[in-house]
Amino acid sequence: MLTQEKIDQLALQIGGELAVEIVRFLLENGENISEFLIAEKLGISINQIRKTMYLLQENNLVSSMRKKDKKKGWYIYYWTFSNIQAHTLITRMKQERISNLKKRLELETMTNYFTCKKGCIRMAFERALENNFTCTECNSILKEVDNSKRIKIIKEELGLLEAPEKVIEEPEKAEAAA
Repeated sequence: MLTQEKIDQLALQIGGELAVEIVRFLLENGENISEFLIAEKLGISINQIRKTMYLLQENNLVSSMRKKDKKKGWYIYYWTFSNIQAHTLITRMKQERISNLKKRLELETMTNYFTCKKGCIRMAFERALENNFTCTECNSILKEVDNSKRIKIIKEELGLLEAPEKVIEEPEKAEAAA
């Protein structure tokens, strides 16, 4: 299920705070919204609106329709947010994150890491051995790192991402079922 929070997070990741404002405006105002209306209502220059819209469009979150203004001869773009593409993108990004975390977990559990007292650099056993267990930044001796906290954090995040989403029933439906 696509929540406003998920949509906001996605827009923020793609185009920053301005993208969040624009997407909210599009969702509140329906389809085919003029870029000039968006700029006027949000108090932002048309160039900033277009730049952000192009970022959103690159990720298929918005689509546009172009019409020529008969008076001025300029093209005006009308924008629509795509819930279906947003859901698809969120799902894909979630799967990529899970895949990356699994790779990271494998590395953390299969590799011994070393660092100096200052924490200048963290390196795998093989690289530490090549450098005679000496930090390449400060030349101090490297000691093995306890990465159990990292492993725990990765496992927790994986658990959250892989857990099935809870569907919260509306109170009326829950009462009717009882």
